[in-house]
Amino acid sequence: MRLVLTLLVRDEVDVVAAMIEHHLAAGVDFIVATDNGSQDGTVEVLADYENAGVLQLLHEPEQNYAQAQWVTRMARLAAAEHGADWVINADADEFWWPRDGTSLTNALAVLPARYGTVPAPRENLVADPHRSGAWPNRLVVRDLLSLHQRGGRIGNKVAHRADPDIEVRQGNHELRGARLGETWPAQPITVLHVPDRSYEQFAHKIEIGGRSLAANPDLTSTFGWHWRADHDRLLDGTLERAWRTRQLTADSLLDGLQRGRLVPDERIARRLEELRDTALRPEQLAAVLDGSSVRRAD
Repeated sequence: MRLVLTLLVRDEVDVVAAMIEHHLAAGVDFIVATDNGSQDGTVEVLADYENAGVLQLLHEPEQNYAQAQWVTRMARLAAAEHGADWVINADADEFWWPRDGTSLTNALAVLPARYGTVPAPRENLVADPHRSGAWPNRLVVRDLLSLHQRGGRIGNKVAHRADPDIEVRQGNHELRGARLGETWPAQPITVLHVPDRSYEQFAHKIEIGGRSLAANPDLTSTFGWHWRADHDRLLDGTLERAWRTRQLTADSLLDGLQRGRLVPDERIARRLEELRDTALRPEQLAAVLDGSSVRRAD
């Protein structure tokens, strides 16, 4: 079985090498990546993996967040040109994890042929306030509820059988395709989500994401509402205060652990450290683990 991952990325140099190395180690055979105008070193990291023969790099400079169009193109390439049997459409801050601890390939290969999609729930990893250093050392607490700002559960992602005519909907949460078949009723894969790795990274994401959403007239105001709300806070100078209220304190961490909403989870930290010397590109992974990959455009 051949598993191909698609990746749409912009200015994610602090995480993208770790994400790539994890998925290669977890059974992904090849990656189709689209860079959306990165200026922080992300392109150079992706080009390094392309030179290693495990990634095809596409460039999409338009700043209008046409995610559905770009991810659909990659998913179709995965099927038509890269021989995929299964496809995962991922973001740079997602670490897809087989629940049985073996490999993503094993989790998908056992499914009967009539099942063409597999839901993958996301759970946020959040920072332990007692820890410092690069994000893999700090994001070691898993939020079992993982609620968005309006109080609902953050959406699942979905893996699917390869289809040259697939259509991936905006957000990578839904698909359309004549060959998809039934949805597997179990959830053999979870997604460990690390969207909030530092205030600087978060504020930059909100800045570029808010601008891109506003530049796409085809997206309604309800799409990306959380980005839009935080972009308004960025513009009026209240974003950092809002961000800090969302971070764990020593007291809220203890309360969450006692109530069972939070659990310690060092899987990503351990996995990346295990890969430090055996990674395809050890120097790229080391830069993430040591925090030296973080840089911004002038």
